[in-house]
Amino acid sequence: MIKKENEDYKKKIIELENKIKKLELKIEEKDIVINEYNKTKELQNISNNNNTNINKIKELEKEIEKYKNYCLLPGEKLITINFISIDQKINFNTFAKKTDIFSKLETSLYEYYPQFKETENYFLVNGKKLNRHKTLEENKINDNDTLTLGIIDE
Repeated sequence: MIKKENEDYKKKIIELENKIKKLELKIEEKDIVINEYNKTKELQNISNNNNTNINKIKELEKEIEKYKNYCLLPGEKLITINFISIDQKINFNTFAKKTDIFSKLETSLYEYYPQFKETENYFLVNGKKLNRHKTLEENKINDNDTLTLGIIDE
C-alpha cells in the first residue's frame, strides 16, 4: 500500500512538474509579447518625439526665414525708419538695411496698411521725393528718418 501511494505521489509530482513546465512556457510567451508591445510603444514614443521635433524645426525655419533678410554682412547697417502719412492715418516704424531697395519697405508698409496699396502714392524724405527702385542709401535715407506718404489725387 505504501508502494502504491508512493507511485501515486510520483505520478502526481510528474504531472505537476509537466504543468509547471507548461506554465513556464506560457510565461515566456507572454514575456515575449509584453517585450514586443513595449518595443512598439517605445517606437511610437520615438516617432511622436520626432514629429514634435520636426514641427519645432519647421517653426524655427519660419523664424529664420523672417529674419534672414536682416543678416548683416560686413559694412552693412540696420536703420530705423518711421512712416507717416499726410492725413495722419499712418504711423509705422520699421527697420531695414541701407542696401535694401525702397520698394521692399513700401511692400512691408502695405502689409500693415493694405488700404494704401490701391492708391497712387509718393514718398518724401527731408522734402525730397523718393525713387522706389533705388536703395535706401541711394535715396539718402538715414537712421531715424521720417518718410511721408502722400497720395496723388486723381
